[in-house]
Amino acid sequence: MQLAEFVAMNQTTRDTVRHYIDLGLLTPQKQGKNYAFTAADTADFAEIVELKEMGFSLAAIQSIKERHDTQCGTPTQWQANRELVEDELATIEKELQTLMVRKTKLTALRKQLDGRLQQ
Repeated sequence: MQLAEFVAMNQTTRDTVRHYIDLGLLTPQKQGKNYAFTAADTADFAEIVELKEMGFSLAAIQSIKERHDTQCGTPTQWQANRELVEDELATIEKELQTLMVRKTKLTALRKQLDGRLQQ
């Protein structure tokens, strides 16, 4: 399929697809001046989207793809990916702590305002 069809099918933009190609995350075949996308490219795009939804940066996704391409199924790949997951979990924990502090402060402020409204 051509770029326009790939973009429509994956509900994305040409710029996003071209950026992913520039980063090496997508590797469609070139036919003359045009790209030809396959089902494998669609699967790769879906994986990129899923990893981004988990919070991984494009740089981290590049690392994951590179290890997949060069060390697939090895303990080295698994360990490196596990470290990326641990980093993301640590980031989430920090974000959750920040949110809890904000929630506590906002709850106290709401209680204070409720008290003033009842006067």
